[in-house]
Amino acid sequence: MRRRVGFQHGLLAFGVLVDCPECEHRVSDRAAACPQCGFPIAAELAAQREREAAEADRTQRERVGDVDCAICDARGFTTEGPEDRPTAFSWCETCKHSGRVPLVKSPKGYWAVGFASEQAFLQGEELRSPNAVYLGDHAPEGHRYPEAGPRRDGEDDT
Repeated sequence: MRRRVGFQHGLLAFGVLVDCPECEHRVSDRAAACPQCGFPIAAELAAQREREAAEADRTQRERVGDVDCAICDARGFTTEGPEDRPTAFSWCETCKHSGRVPLVKSPKGYWAVGFASEQAFLQGEELRSPNAVYLGDHAPEGHRYPEAGPRRDGEDDT
């Protein structure tokens, strides 16, 4: 099997032998380091694959639907206190009180993304919970409730 391997330094190689970016010696792509100069071939190849995967993930994101909000469990609000006797509640800002958020697909899998962060996430920004929650390799099926609640964007909503 022939593989194309590239380095940041612009050197390309085909097959299982690659050109060392330091000394241009032909080296196995499975070698830990170049036997001639000691350049860490395996680490460079791993880092390159990681950079390429991250770039593909950032550039291939797309909204494919909506999904229940993981922050409020699709209710549109969160509660405080014991589960059986909540003492207070607050509107969920992640889903804008609707119980649903955008479902985004990327090469890494599926993400639930808050409305306020959707465009930034689609444009490649790395976000973490509660703005972006990784859901796994497969899209979730169905919703807790048949329809989403009304989405409220204003701050004066009560």
